[in-house]
Amino acid sequence: MNMNTQQLLNVLKNDDASLDTLLEKIPDLTFVDYLQYLISQSPLSKGDIIKNSTLDRTYCYQIIEGRRLPSKDKVIALAIGMHLDLDDTDRLLKLANQGTLYSKVKRDALIIYAISHHYDMMKTNELLYEYDFELIK
Repeated sequence: MNMNTQQLLNVLKNDDASLDTLLEKIPDLTFVDYLQYLISQSPLSKGDIIKNSTLDRTYCYQIIEGRRLPSKDKVIALAIGMHLDLDDTDRLLKLANQGTLYSKVKRDALIIYAISHHYDMMKTNELLYEYDFELIK
């Protein structure tokens, strides 16, 4: 049974069903599943996303196929390469077990700024360099 988010929220608010019953209705979502979903919804090709991310092509395909679990910076690079918004970037980071971007961490704040202003990887790294933070590699 496929449900959209609002339908799922309505089911979870229902006090009549047991928690076990409710949890059975929630599909397991993995990092790879969500990444592939985002790629399928993107107007960009996989090749363009990989090129935009500036990551190694072979390494990217290993991530997309689920053979490699990426670091936080690799997830961010893919998100920037896909032109994701902050919500989708954070969701992708969470599913990769890499936390989220945190606005009270200066480097993360700069990355949030870059994502919010639709910076590409080059411009994002220039911003990080300008403020003397580690580049996204």
